[in-house]
Amino acid sequence: MSQPETGLDRVAAEIAAITGFNVRDYRPTTLKRRLNLRLSATCSKNYNDYIAYLKKDPVESRRFLDTLFITVTDFFRDRAVFSYLEKEVFPCLIDEASAKKKAQLAIWSVGCSQGQEAYSLAMILDRIRREKGKSLEILILATDVSARSLNQARHALYRRTQIRNIPRKYQNEFFKKINADSFRVIDRIRKMVWFKRHDLIRGGSPGMFDLISCRNMLIFLTPGTQNEIFKKFHACLKKSGILVLGTAETPKEEGLFDCLSPAHHVYRKIRRESPIKVLSKEKKNGPQK
Repeated sequence: MSQPETGLDRVAAEIAAITGFNVRDYRPTTLKRRLNLRLSATCSKNYNDYIAYLKKDPVESRRFLDTLFITVTDFFRDRAVFSYLEKEVFPCLIDEASAKKKAQLAIWSVGCSQGQEAYSLAMILDRIRREKGKSLEILILATDVSARSLNQARHALYRRTQIRNIPRKYQNEFFKKINADSFRVIDRIRKMVWFKRHDLIRGGSPGMFDLISCRNMLIFLTPGTQNEIFKKFHACLKKSGILVLGTAETPKEEGLFDCLSPAHHVYRKIRRESPIKVLSKEKKNGPQK
């Protein structure tokens, strides 16, 4: 016996009819929180009022999606994760690529928002590549479903408050001061990143990658949707490729990934051996105290 349709279902159906985007892939708790913000903004007393508002003003559906898409991000967010990538993961990837005479190292930054994560990855990789004296080309594909966020990311222009948590060595080397409150990522780093609009849930594979970073996004999606995305990531990773997740995210689908670092939520597409070693001092529930 099917469940009766709820007000939330009716709102989701109306938004899907207008935009083609299925918001049911998000957890109901996430949808309710975001929807309550739009009910307040539109002075709608309930879901029926909001559906009437959507029919009257279809642009509101885009406003809702802008509210739904999580855009909270920062340069080098979760510093310990970036430190682990810098010390343990990226040097091995670059050395292995050079040993195999690969022409390119391919990275996918998923849900890139305004570009901070993608540029953070580019800065670290550029430094390691130059320190090792390698000529390896590094391409970072940064994708997001929000056209507005991607437009901001391509400009690579950030306020002083947005770069204040960046290590000083990176601020000095990779940013050009535009005025007292504006700083732009230098051209060498910008050329390493290619921004593209892409729907992770509905979109196809954008290519094959040595590393995929998808952090603090999957926790907002339903478990079933998460499992399908993990399968997609597995298919898009090259042999023994690396998957980096947020601190509250873990692959649920068995047989796809080994855990390299439980503390940093870094995983590897399953294969027998890898130059990157699992940290022996860490247990599955996190680092030792």
